[in-house]
Amino acid sequence: MGSPKFPKKKYNTPLHPWKENRIESERELIKKYGLKNHKEVWKAKTYLERYRHQARELLAKIGGKDPQVKKESEQLLLHLTRMGILPAGSSLDDVLALETESILSRRLQTLVFLKGFSSTTNQSRQLINHGHIAIVDRKITIPSYIVSKDEENDINYTNRSPLTELSHPARPKTDVTGYKTEEIVKPKEGEPEPEVKKEKTEKKEDKTTEPTKEKKEKTETKEEKPKDNPAVKKETIEQTKKSEDTDKEKPEEEKSPPDKKQAELKDEKKEDK
Repeated sequence: MGSPKFPKKKYNTPLHPWKENRIESERELIKKYGLKNHKEVWKAKTYLERYRHQARELLAKIGGKDPQVKKESEQLLLHLTRMGILPAGSSLDDVLALETESILSRRLQTLVFLKGFSSTTNQSRQLINHGHIAIVDRKITIPSYIVSKDEENDINYTNRSPLTELSHPARPKTDVTGYKTEEIVKPKEGEPEPEVKKEKTEKKEDKTTEPTKEKKEKTETKEEKPKDNPAVKKETIEQTKKSEDTDKEKPEEEKSPPDKKQAELKDEKKEDK
């Protein structure tokens, strides 16, 4: 008897823990199916190893006359077809050809994503853990739950989940029914219908096309302003130059009269002497 606090492992670990090829292949499966860690890959491998081991034993005993072998082989194949792992009419050789992806594809996490209840595999895991997913009105919080073919069509949101509303933002853009969530949403009571929004958009377009009175006046004033001719500019430049030359000559003329007065005064002084 073991301790209930420390139960026995339900999966077999690899013999060599550090093999690059095995680790890379397991990482690809983790990204593809949104798994938590490598343990979930090992659980799927052990789940598959049990069926393969049983199929090998039955294939070795088929040559005998024991009717129990035929009965057990039929039960094994029927169980695998019911779980959706094998198609109908398969044999024991098909059981040996199975891979780990055939088990991972039947997990509840992957089916919630494939059915369109979530936008990613990681979101589907979150919805299952938080209790938003149910099968036949029975809430399931185990992402690794293997869903049978009969239960596959009964996956849905729980009744108490807020995700039952089509307008919830956490729902994917394309709903399970195939319609977009934006098209399904109906206006509340008292709110205008979407036709009113179309009228508003048309009015906005009219504003952009038809210019206002103020804009028309501005354009007219701009057109009325005459353009500057090059001949007029030359005349104005010549007038400014002439005015500057006259200003320079004026101080010389003003200076000349006092010089003449000084010369006259000197002549008068000489005569007095």
